[in-house]
This record gives sequence, structure tokens and C-alpha cells, in this order.
Amino acid sequence: MFPPARTGTSFYTANLSRELSGNGNAVSVITLDYAGSGLDDSAEIKKYNTYTIPTLSFSVKGWFKHFRICSILPSNYYKVHKIVKAANPDVILLVNHYLDIAFPAIFASIVNTVPLICSVGTQLQSCNPFRNKVLNFFDRLICGHFIFPFCYKIIAWDKEILRYLNDLHGSKVTDKCEVVNWGVNGAPEEFISHEHDYSLHNQILGVGAVSEQRNFLSLVEAFGIVASKYPDLKLKVIGHIYYDAAVRLAQRLGLSNRVIFTGELPHSEVLYEIKRSDAYFVSLTAKYVGLGTASIETMMMGVPVIANIPGDLLGSHILKDMEDVILCHGLSSSQVADKLCMLFDSASLRTSIGQNGRRFVKKFMSWDKVSADMCSVFNSCIGVSND
Repeated sequence: MFPPARTGTSFYTANLSRELSGNGNAVSVITLDYAGSGLDDSAEIKKYNTYTIPTLSFSVKGWFKHFRICSILPSNYYKVHKIVKAANPDVILLVNHYLDIAFPAIFASIVNTVPLICSVGTQLQSCNPFRNKVLNFFDRLICGHFIFPFCYKIIAWDKEILRYLNDLHGSKVTDKCEVVNWGVNGAPEEFISHEHDYSLHNQILGVGAVSEQRNFLSLVEAFGIVASKYPDLKLKVIGHIYYDAAVRLAQRLGLSNRVIFTGELPHSEVLYEIKRSDAYFVSLTAKYVGLGTASIETMMMGVPVIANIPGDLLGSHILKDMEDVILCHGLSSSQVADKLCMLFDSASLRTSIGQNGRRFVKKFMSWDKVSADMCSVFNSCIGVSND
């Protein structure tokens, strides 16, 4: 995935490409054709050597908004092979394991004897037990038998993804794994240049597709608890709505005028809303949790983040509770409400957590560090065949 698609995976590909290219590496990007998706074109796709391949697209309600498949078109195997042959790369990096562009990439890797590396940033999971079993079955069947065996190395973005890979595939996959974190979306300067104002803005922000596994219910419930104490406070949630339980909850609580669901917005507007916020809330309600791209952008902006993640999510880089972030163990709405009140009652706490979070991201999750870590993995694979 790549711009104009607006997802964490797309931003990851674009930002890693930018950083690698800026450090003198020749980068070619193969992505899908998003024509007809309704997504705006992006100048990003005109950078590097960017190639688009044809797809078949359709909507899968409740699952994917812009679902596209490319591997059933035989011509795509030849196209990817020809692109790889002409580029003569040291490695092929597949970004996310569940995308079917994996199969043309595997073919090109074998035919051109170029090592294939897979970067995994998404767990395939659902809070619906039946749907979760279906996803797990196809992950084990397809990725476990037809993708991962052809990868020389597998990059896990964090320890929760590593745990997910181990639970589903065991040591045959995790023995190939290394944890390499990801970075903010865009040039660091646009975040570093922002000096956050810690006087009250009276806004809580959540960002991400509203789904069963990111349903924002505990946040809306917590907002219902604190709403009377802070009558000017508003809650804004940015992201496409797949699952509307939180919308209906806000209506039942009589808070529709104060709980605003904007739908999907351009990245520039997301950054604008981060700057206008006092706190950012992130949570996943499924088995495996994580931070997400918008969360670390928020930390880089100096805005306090509340998250239900383990402190060691980022491997050896430990996030300290009440210093770098505010950790919620579980999704108790009363606990979230208590944490929000602590923030809204203390400008000094907002300042210290916001600034410590910014320092953490600058030190451990800048793209120059991410690209350097990735290059170390690439260098260990150069000259290795996948056959």
C-alpha cells in the first residue's frame, strides 16, 4: 500500500522510501492502481521509481473499504518480474504479509534470485469469535505456507506483532523475526516545529478506523463520566466508521453535540486536530494491541497520549507510565475517566507527559533510526537466494 491510500501501512511505505532514498539508496516502489477509489492523487506517487499494477477492486462491508486484489491477474507476475529485473535490487521488501501482492513479489524474488523480506505491521484479528477464527485460519494457511517460507527475514513492527506471529505460526516464523519500530508520517520538521500550547483546548482526540477492534466505546463512556465536570469539553474521533456502536452510545447518552465523528480526513487535517487537542486516546479491543501511526505523531507533537498497551511494546525501548505516556491496563471507562481528569486538572502534568513523549519518539522512532535499523537487516540478507 502506498499513497494516495491513507493507512498506516501506506504511510510506512512512503516514509521508509523517502528516508532510504534520502540516504543515497536507489528505491523502486511497486503498488496497486487506486484509480476509481475516490482517493485523491498524491505527489508522493510521482517520487522514486513508482510503478502501479492493475487490480480488481470491490468493497467488503465491515471488513475493508478499498479492497483490491492483484495476484489473480497473470500479467502482474510478468510485470513485477520485469520491474525487479530492470531495477536489479539488493532486496525486495514486502510491506505487510496479508496483501496479495506478496505472490508476484515471491515470483520475482525466486526468478531474479533476490532475497525477500516481509515487514509485518498489522495483526489480522477480530473481536467477533467466528470472524477471528476465519482470519486465523487463512493467516496460517496462506501466509504460513505460501508467503513466510519464501521470506529470508521478517520484520515485526513491535512486540505485540511478534507475539501474534508466534501464537499463529510458532518458531518457524519467529526465528526469522527481528523487531524494528516504525516512525511518524512525514518529515520530522513539521512535528518538531510545533510548540504545543498546554493551556486547555477542551478537546480529546481519537484517530483510526472505527471498527470492532477499535470501537472507542470505553472512550465515549469515559467522556460521559467527565462531561458534566468539564462542560466545554468535546470529543472528536477521526476515521472511517465500519462499526457504529460508539456513535449510537453517544446518542443514547445525549452527547451527540459534544462527541463528533468526522469520518476519514486528509492527513493535514488530522495534524491540525492534534494541535487543537489536550489528550489523545488510543486502544484496541482485540487480543493484540498497539500504538498506531497517529499515536506516535501525536507524541511527536508533544500532546499527551493515553493507551492500553504494554510498556515494553517497542522492545527494549520502554515506555514509562505517567512519564512518556499514560498507560491503561484494560478498557475500564472509569479508569480512562480518572486518567483524563488527571490531565485536565494539571497543566504541568500535560506538559511533562507531552514533552517526555516527544523526546521518546525523537530518540527511538525517528525515520533515520528506523531506516538505519532496516538497512542492517537488508545488509544481512544481501546475496542470499530464496530458492
